[in-house]
Amino acid sequence: MSPRRTLHEVRVGYVDTDQAGVVHHASYFRWLEHGRVEYLRHHGLDYRRFELDEHLALPVIEVSLRYRAPARFDELLVVETWVPEVTRAKVRFDSVIRRGVDTLLTGSVWLACVAMPEGRLVSMPESVRRACGHEEA
Repeated sequence: MSPRRTLHEVRVGYVDTDQAGVVHHASYFRWLEHGRVEYLRHHGLDYRRFELDEHLALPVIEVSLRYRAPARFDELLVVETWVPEVTRAKVRFDSVIRRGVDTLLTGSVWLACVAMPEGRLVSMPESVRRACGHEEA
């Protein structure tokens, strides 16, 4: 079965580009984060409430990106996001950023579940597993 996917649109701002009008590589990290937060929201988990109510966080622990083509100022991009894997204490979000039919970036981002404020690794709560479509049996 294919993982659930969400789509999130972003418009390239002037602030996202360099003097040549090409998107700076760091802007993609922010758009992938937008995609993750919107993915969770779409599937019933308000990340802000999760942090406040559960005293947990999902910090990034590993990123793998492949830049395929540049984006430019004022282009409309689509961030497609899905969750192929959830382990005891980690979750992996995969994403593709496209401009129309052109793939600009593919990537995987691993997040760990930690208790705040001490940052101690803990088991992934059922609320996150459910939002990611990976409920425990």
